[in-house]
Amino acid sequence: MAGDAAALVAAALQALRGRSWTADADARAMPEIQVILQATEALRLECILTVSERVDSYHCAQLLSVIARKRVQLSAEHIERLLTLRLGQFEQAEAWRSSQALRAVSRQIEYAYAGLPGAAQERLKPLLGRAAEQVQDAATATRLRKLVGPEEGLRVDLIDENDDIGPRLRSAFEAADEPAEALAAALDLLAAFPAQGKAAKKWLTEAERVTGLLSEPAALVGALLDAALDAADIESKYPRYVTPANEAFLCGVVAIAGVLRDSTLLQQLRRLAVKTVTVIGGQFGNPRSLRLANSSAQAMADIGGPSSITELLALERSVRHGTLLRQIRKAIDALASAQGLTRDQLLERAVETHDLDADGKRRTPLSRGSAEVVVDGRTATLLYVDEKQTSRKSVPPDVKQADAEALAAIRNDLKAIRKTIAGERVRLDGLMAADRRWRLDNWRAWYLDHPITGRMARTLVWVFSTPQGPDVVGIPLDAAKVVTSSGQQAEIPADAEVRLWHPIHSTADDVRDWRRYLLEQQVVQPFKQAFRELYVLTPAEEQTRVYSNRFAGHVFGQVQARALMKGRGWAPVAVAWWDDGIDNGVARRTFEAAGIRAEFYFDPIHDHEPAATDLYPYCTSDQVRFVDVRTDDSIELAEVPPLVLTEALRDVDLFVGVTSIGADPEWLDRGTERRFETYWHTFGFGELSAAGEIRREVLEQLVPRLAIADRCEFEDRYLAVRGDLRTYRIHLGSGNILMSPNDQYLCIVAARDGQAQKLFLPFDDDPVLSLVLSKAFLLANDTAIKDPTIVAQINGR
Repeated sequence: MAGDAAALVAAALQALRGRSWTADADARAMPEIQVILQATEALRLECILTVSERVDSYHCAQLLSVIARKRVQLSAEHIERLLTLRLGQFEQAEAWRSSQALRAVSRQIEYAYAGLPGAAQERLKPLLGRAAEQVQDAATATRLRKLVGPEEGLRVDLIDENDDIGPRLRSAFEAADEPAEALAAALDLLAAFPAQGKAAKKWLTEAERVTGLLSEPAALVGALLDAALDAADIESKYPRYVTPANEAFLCGVVAIAGVLRDSTLLQQLRRLAVKTVTVIGGQFGNPRSLRLANSSAQAMADIGGPSSITELLALERSVRHGTLLRQIRKAIDALASAQGLTRDQLLERAVETHDLDADGKRRTPLSRGSAEVVVDGRTATLLYVDEKQTSRKSVPPDVKQADAEALAAIRNDLKAIRKTIAGERVRLDGLMAADRRWRLDNWRAWYLDHPITGRMARTLVWVFSTPQGPDVVGIPLDAAKVVTSSGQQAEIPADAEVRLWHPIHSTADDVRDWRRYLLEQQVVQPFKQAFRELYVLTPAEEQTRVYSNRFAGHVFGQVQARALMKGRGWAPVAVAWWDDGIDNGVARRTFEAAGIRAEFYFDPIHDHEPAATDLYPYCTSDQVRFVDVRTDDSIELAEVPPLVLTEALRDVDLFVGVTSIGADPEWLDRGTERRFETYWHTFGFGELSAAGEIRREVLEQLVPRLAIADRCEFEDRYLAVRGDLRTYRIHLGSGNILMSPNDQYLCIVAARDGQAQKLFLPFDDDPVLSLVLSKAFLLANDTAIKDPTIVAQINGR
């Protein structure tokens, strides 16, 4: 029989080696392996033993894994033989293969061991214990330790102590106020989490049982998550964060968090995802644990509920790793699909209310007076309301001391509310490119009447359409009326369909009227709507037909641009030093409603080598193209819907404008690349972009109301500010400054002026606008400037 087994094993290995790689399922179907699987139990057992004796390659380990799944009856001698074959090999180069081999037969050993006589079990325990200590697979080690039996006290030795996480996990278990039996069961469960992949249904079923044994399972899981969050990296030539065994253990902790569905764990899961996706090790480093980051995102989705959506969106905004972003979006899409909704429908239904009333307020009684959270269209603030119902910005010291715990809880709630507001601002801004439409009753429920979204909805312009026409366009005052750009009130039709107003669909006069109204009434919108930059087809683009060169030729930072691209829903393909065969970089965004994909191309500057990352630090921008997502055929620019064209080009202008070297006021001072000096001057003082034109329009109406109005005037693309020492021209596109009398450049990296910060602005997502105003206030009173670097430049005629 041994000869037959050797022949069958040789044939199976030859078949496996004839392929570069074979999945286990495909290997199981191979005729040479099917012969073994269908053989008698005695012959299968001999084949298992034969392969175990010669695990010298990946193919041997795979074959053993496949043929050892079907049960055979092992004797004590068989188990002893299998274990002895593996022991002593774990210190050699074949350690991984030995671990894989032991993992493959561990269930066979577990099954057979239970039926052995007591004396045989005792004889095998030393071998099982040694194997459990040496095997590299945590789940296999746990399975073997269970056979050996419990030791005195809690088996914290199941947790690897060879990183900073292990001792913290052990301490968390030892400090837990839980029954010893429940803690032991939890330890066994977590130590048995698979070294790779996801948990099986059997593991999850056991997790349900074990968490039922714990009195406060969420508290234990929270303590274990804190252990991972507080742990430091292991400093070495190649820094690492977690050992493979503890990585699997923590993935089990995260999976249990999902099983518990306790929303109090969401923030810890989000923080763990951010920490573990962060790259360590410098230029050629890797994320601390991408597996743990993905598992954390999945657990957040498993918890479910509005708070889960809020935290997933916050995580999506705070990370830029492509794999994790795909996991987050996949999780959100799965949540939507489970409810029969699209992603957009789920997100608008799942916005947390945070127990705010219809006016976006929540009042909490204190020992004296009360604390009131108030939401507006941009943020949330905390006010103190005294016994006379007078609102104050600060809490009296005696109340602060007496209600310290309650105020701390309210401030935590305030952070969560601000996080929801931030998510809603991004989501609503994204709807400007989606052309979404709602029935009036749905719009009222999900937008107007929501305590957070409603605060924003009441500062935005909406279009209410009926088949009978004409459209009613206005900012809602309540559920029945809007105010128009002329300041008049109009009724909302009872059967109206609602959509966000976009200036691309309106006349120049209508857009101008809305901008004037917002400035006169000092309405601050949560994002640029009325003042949104518009990009229409140019004569040059009519000539090029299928591509736009409008933003070609700019020099920009690739790393910063990639972050912006991902934040705006674009998928960038980077250019790196290790991929010199790539023709170009490209970023793509799909406008699903239109079935069109926008593509922005860029090329690396090869002679400026990477330093901090493997990406080329600087690129030059190239064409923007549009493609039919169904056919991948190019679409002529004239055929692209105006809404898609303007939103895509607006994004590209943002990428280039924010990350261009021309936007860096210190570029020339650093002497980084003098060959780009002409480009830097052209960008920093050239013709205004669409954003610059909007900026000028706003400033032309704001500046006359300022205390420094008599010192300011507009000169083409500049705001000229007359100081006592010099006259300064601030470029409205870049914020860069030229000084009289010879247009000498004045470098001010950032200027923060108290007066400028208090000014009304119709939107707050344009940092250059705030910067221009801050510099204007600073330079109008130039004799009061104390900064020596600025003073030296002004006086250095």
